[in-house]
Amino acid sequence: MQALIDHLFNIKDLIPHGYCLSWSPALLWLHVGSDLLITLAYYSIPLMLVYFIRQRKDFPYPWLAAMFAGFIVACGTTHLLSAITIWMPLYWLDGLLKALTAIISIATAVLMIWIIPRALSRPSSAQLQAEIQQRKTAETAQHEAFDRLQKIACQLPGMVFQFRLRADGSSCFPFASEAIRDIFELSPEDVREDASKAFALVHPDDYGSIGPAIRKSARNLTPWHHEYRLRFADGTERWLFGNALPQREEDGSMLWHGFVTDISERKRMEEKLHDSDALNVSILDSLTSRIAVLDAQGVIVAVNKAWRQFAKDNDLPESRQNMLGLNYLDICRNGCSQPHCHEVNAAQAGIAAVLAGERETFNLEYPCHSPNQQRWFHMNVLPLQGSHRGVVVSHENITERKLMEDELKASEAKFRSIIEVSPVPMALNDEQWNITFLNQAFVQTFGYNVDDIPTVADWQSKAYPDPDYRRWVDTTWQSALKKTKQEQTDFPPMELAIRCNNNNIKTVLASAAAIHHDFAGVHLVIMYDITQRKQIEAKLNSIFNASVEGIITFDMSNIIISANAAVEAIFGYKPEDLVGCNINKLMPASPKEMSDGDSSQAAESIGQIQEIEGIHKDGSAVPLDLSIAEFSIENEHYFTHIVRDVSLRKHREQQDKEHLDELAHVTRLGLMGEMASGIAHEVNQPLAAISSYTQVSLNLINTEHPDLVKLAEILYKTQQQALRAGRIIHRMREFVKSHAKQRSTANINNLIHEAVGLCIDELKQNDIRLTFELSNNLPTIYVDHVQIEQVIINLIRNSVDALLNLPEKRQRQLTIHSRLTLNNDIQVRVKDNGPGLDEEQQQKILTPFYTTKTGGMGMGLSISRSLIEAHEGTLHFNSHSGKGTTMYFTLPIRRKSGTR
Repeated sequence: MQALIDHLFNIKDLIPHGYCLSWSPALLWLHVGSDLLITLAYYSIPLMLVYFIRQRKDFPYPWLAAMFAGFIVACGTTHLLSAITIWMPLYWLDGLLKALTAIISIATAVLMIWIIPRALSRPSSAQLQAEIQQRKTAETAQHEAFDRLQKIACQLPGMVFQFRLRADGSSCFPFASEAIRDIFELSPEDVREDASKAFALVHPDDYGSIGPAIRKSARNLTPWHHEYRLRFADGTERWLFGNALPQREEDGSMLWHGFVTDISERKRMEEKLHDSDALNVSILDSLTSRIAVLDAQGVIVAVNKAWRQFAKDNDLPESRQNMLGLNYLDICRNGCSQPHCHEVNAAQAGIAAVLAGERETFNLEYPCHSPNQQRWFHMNVLPLQGSHRGVVVSHENITERKLMEDELKASEAKFRSIIEVSPVPMALNDEQWNITFLNQAFVQTFGYNVDDIPTVADWQSKAYPDPDYRRWVDTTWQSALKKTKQEQTDFPPMELAIRCNNNNIKTVLASAAAIHHDFAGVHLVIMYDITQRKQIEAKLNSIFNASVEGIITFDMSNIIISANAAVEAIFGYKPEDLVGCNINKLMPASPKEMSDGDSSQAAESIGQIQEIEGIHKDGSAVPLDLSIAEFSIENEHYFTHIVRDVSLRKHREQQDKEHLDELAHVTRLGLMGEMASGIAHEVNQPLAAISSYTQVSLNLINTEHPDLVKLAEILYKTQQQALRAGRIIHRMREFVKSHAKQRSTANINNLIHEAVGLCIDELKQNDIRLTFELSNNLPTIYVDHVQIEQVIINLIRNSVDALLNLPEKRQRQLTIHSRLTLNNDIQVRVKDNGPGLDEEQQQKILTPFYTTKTGGMGMGLSISRSLIEAHEGTLHFNSHSGKGTTMYFTLPIRRKSGTR
């Protein structure tokens, strides 16, 4: 062995391979680098194969992978030796490895030739996927069948079950229908893993027999039939009858599929039947069906009470009502001449067949009409059980059921006729997508009949000539049908464009109605022609986008749903940019937003034009007139804001207000000029008092011993008169000066007293009696004090001018009232007992430039009305010729925020 190793590693008389490459560095390293890289790649492949085999232990040919790995390692080693022999001439070792590589490669190739046909015979990935899909389909079908079995089991009068006896002797009920709750008073979950609770209820006397019966059935694989009792905690007992078929499972357990029914009633009946024949008769008499018992020759040996009553009701003689001793077969033969001889012959043949044992049972439905009523009966013939041969013939009245069937047929015909005369196009297709019916409306609307479109595919090719649109319609329709079937919901309507036979295009809303509950097989397609509606919608959309007013619709979450083109001119946003945004982006103080917590305020804002401020895209405020509409579509609530930009109108209103302020200022100056004599007299009084007090003070000072106490008193009085004159001048100055419009809260009674203070001397000079009737505790108002005082002064002076025309002997009276109206407004009335206004004057009194004075301008009342309306109030009058005039105005109660 050592000699072999020495021989393999012998390099004597051999030259390295580098000499063949002339020891050229570039050529030498080209070979070395290539061989080493190949070696590295070859050595990595077996590692990956080993990892793959370890991870996929189910790989069918691991030994082939092992040989392939050996072949790859050998090839890599030969390349490694090629790099070594450049410097060390180990050619013997290199040759030996190449021979080994050749052997392994030949063996691997032979195995590949052997294994490839077998590998090709294994199923492909696609085949495996198909098999998996088939299994899934089978499992789904099995699950559906199981669900149907459960539904059927729930309707049966007994318990459907699966009972498993495990190899270790334990047992369970893998499946038990809901009837277990009624029979065992247990739930299916109580026995799903362990059946001991069910066996614990078995009567002690029957417990010893039920186990052997189960084991015998398992041993012989024969059906299990057993009657046994249950005993419950309250002492009650229940008889059960079990019937099941065994099946041996792969795990060694036994599985029975069976049915258990409560036979307690039957057991009690059997006990009673065994007690006496009289009891049997009473039982027969308790049944509503007409029952006759026949012996082996067909002779009637017993009938029940219902049979005798039927005979009596049909006017048979009392001697024949029992029909005992008569041969039923002979009666049938004799009835062949009656109207329904076919049914009579069938009954006679059926009874004879059951008596002869040729048939187990016989059933027949036949008419038996009386002169006053149509009747149908169901005959059921069963053989007698026991040692006596014979049959039991029962006749059950099924008139009500037959009438219901006739009504159902009539309903189906009516349904068909309704579809036919319906103005809505309708079509029926079967399971093979054949169109089986088109109503007249369908033919008239689209111009196709069943011959033109015998299948749904024919209909689609003509109704949707565009291939892409046709593909979309088919895909969407099938998807909707699938979703409807899975979720058990209504078919969602689809809007479709259909080409008619005359090449016109109609827009329809298509839906499908279920003929079967799961949309399988036949279904009805309904197509509502909405072409005209779509045309109207197009017209409305054109009007919508052509409107100069902005129209914005949003939902209950304040998310904008739509907007017309006018919003771009008002707010600067394109309509499509606003969809999905919050309405607060345009109108932060929207009435709908402000009244979210107040349903009454929200209701009042609907339909009312309101002034709000919007926000332009550039951030500037936009004054708007806003009206709100509210509507609901399919239980979804929406609001529509209709807005108009009133910037120009607001600018004009501001100019009018400034002009009104200027006129008011001029009018106040005029009033002061007209009241100059009275005001001068009022000012002269404190000035004269000041002069007198000053003279007295000088006299006291010039005395030898001045009385300082008295001098101080006189100087104090002088000061008070000076302050009085100052207040009069201050009021005059505040009244006449031009000032910016400035509002604040005020008490109307205080404003009345302030205004009267400027007119009091004029009232005294003209001997006018002034009376106040002012309500106490009135709410404050938010007004411009000077403007309201100006209005009151103007009304007082108009009354003064009117009172000057009264005769001297008549008392001149002026009354000023204030009160709270029923509408929560403040009302001020100025009433005089002057001559009043005639009808012509009443028509013109509030008209600008109309006056009843000789030197008047006719602007006082007009300006006063404008000032009151600027405060959102009203000015009116009442006058009767010879009885005086009442001028009155109202002002709303408002806070600074502007809320009522």
